[in-house]
Amino acid sequence: MAIPGRNNARDGVLFSLPFLLAYGLFMVFPLLFGLFISFFDWDILSSRRFIGLGNYIKLFSDGTFYSSFWHTVQFVLITTPPLLVAGFVMALSVTSASPLRNVSENVFFLPYILSMTVVGTLWAWLMQKDFGFFNQLIRKFGGAEIGWLVDPSMAMWSVGLATLWWTAGFNMVLFSAGIKQISKEIYESAEMDGAGSFTRLFRITIPLIKPTITLCLILQVIASFNVFGQVFVMTGGGPYGQTRVLTQYVYETGFKYFKMGYSAAMSYILFLVVLGVSVFQYAIWGKDEQA
Repeated sequence: MAIPGRNNARDGVLFSLPFLLAYGLFMVFPLLFGLFISFFDWDILSSRRFIGLGNYIKLFSDGTFYSSFWHTVQFVLITTPPLLVAGFVMALSVTSASPLRNVSENVFFLPYILSMTVVGTLWAWLMQKDFGFFNQLIRKFGGAEIGWLVDPSMAMWSVGLATLWWTAGFNMVLFSAGIKQISKEIYESAEMDGAGSFTRLFRITIPLIKPTITLCLILQVIASFNVFGQVFVMTGGGPYGQTRVLTQYVYETGFKYFKMGYSAAMSYILFLVVLGVSVFQYAIWGKDEQA
């Protein structure tokens, strides 16, 4: 007599096996292998030489590592608050009673479906110093042209602006989902008690979507720490290395100079930083919830 529980378990394992194999091959193995080679001096072409913590110790005397890490932190600080605020404002717009809310939702989310290369190239053209659309518009009104991508003080802000336009729609979707979970009866009761729009916003909407706010914050910080594509396409790390972020330095070290062990060590330092920041944010939210 067949035992249904055992058959279900066997079928479940068989159906999950392709995914588990792909996950192990493309996720688990690269993570473990990257950690493994971070303890070696290896240029791919020659045999590996074990140096222990040598690559990690080297980081503390690498000025480019420090500058790249600081540029990454700058990008996180520049982009995270505007992306959260913009996504939330968009979500309020598409969840309102406006007849254009469906059109607005599509318009706001449209940039996010574009590839990084398309977005980076588009904004690089718009911000081109001599013939870009932005400077042509500024000159038309008698203003002085701006070195969006060639001025060291402007370049990172320009990349941040492009990122805001590109990815704010993703946060909008998350915030919209959170707002839609709030019961309409709560708003109706508050309105009957004389609560205005701002009161409902700050006393009902924001407090009730705090889990969504925390989720968006954590995801946004992780994404900003891992920035690479738009910087690489728009500025290439310039001018004068002022927009070279840590992921670009990892890429250059590993695939341009073939210092695979050192590149892997930097990757794991970045991983630990992002993990630490994410755990800290989650711990603060948990403490707030318990209070």
